[in-house]
Amino acid sequence: MKTYKVLDHPTKDLKAIKNGFAWLAVPFVTFLPFFPVWFLFHRLWRIFIAYILTILILASIDFELYGELGFFNLSEADGLQIIIVIAEIVILLLPGFKGNEWTVSNLINQGYRVSYSIQASSKKEALKVALNKNLR
Repeated sequence: MKTYKVLDHPTKDLKAIKNGFAWLAVPFVTFLPFFPVWFLFHRLWRIFIAYILTILILASIDFELYGELGFFNLSEADGLQIIIVIAEIVILLLPGFKGNEWTVSNLINQGYRVSYSIQASSKKEALKVALNKNLR
């Protein structure tokens, strides 16, 4: 069972957001060119733009360090290169750890409020339990 935060809005449908890691927000899990779709699907426009700009900056740093066809080689790396690679890994994993929190914050900014948490096996079941218990 997973825990879902159930959010309600005075005029819109209930939303259920899973607590924990957002696997589809991580570029390693999804096919790399399609991972930004997760941000857009969840309407996280500002985070999407900031994340894309950050990745472009990191790519330009990599290009300067390793050249067009170069790559990171741990045995030949200096301290700065190791720090940059660790920072890149953290930045690429960040949406997985924070993605669901960002989604909840975005919904709160749209007028939703967190009503309660529900244990359920899926998002659909969490919404069904919320509606059946008439917790609205």
